[in-house]
Amino acid sequence: MPNFDVFGNINHPLVTEGIGGNGIRHGVLYYANTNPQNTSGSNSFLSLQLSNPTTTVREVRIVRVFGGAFTNTILHYIRNGTLNGGVTLAAFNGNFAYADRSQVIPSFSVSNAGNPVIGGVTLASFIQVGGPVTNEVDGRLMLSPGDRFIVLLQNATGGNNIQSIAMNWIEK
Repeated sequence: MPNFDVFGNINHPLVTEGIGGNGIRHGVLYYANTNPQNTSGSNSFLSLQLSNPTTTVREVRIVRVFGGAFTNTILHYIRNGTLNGGVTLAAFNGNFAYADRSQVIPSFSVSNAGNPVIGGVTLASFIQVGGPVTNEVDGRLMLSPGDRFIVLLQNATGGNNIQSIAMNWIEK
């Protein structure tokens, strides 16, 4: 009976490493975060945008979105919206042996006077009742050159809230 590699072999395993582990090994897994930010009032927002410039030749795959708040928030995922204002962030390589040279431009905005996102399509909205939020996207969201992905936390309380958003992605 021929061996059809039913159990796999060293060169072609049946079980493979996830996108994050594979990306970090090749030096293409990057991180960006907003650090804790104070928002005040029910019309306040914290947003983190990843922008893949039209001049790049790489595709971006979102690996994980994580963050949270002390009290209730609403988490929105927005495709190809535009972040009004914003501060550019540094992207850090998860493999310290490689340089922090991401082609993606991460930026964030804190707004206590309304939604800083203009346009775009809301892919999903989640209610978060205080504490951490982690969404393992595992590369199922892909940004081609010219695309943007925004994670928007909306304060769902009338008072102050401490919020943060972090994201990691691979570039290939």
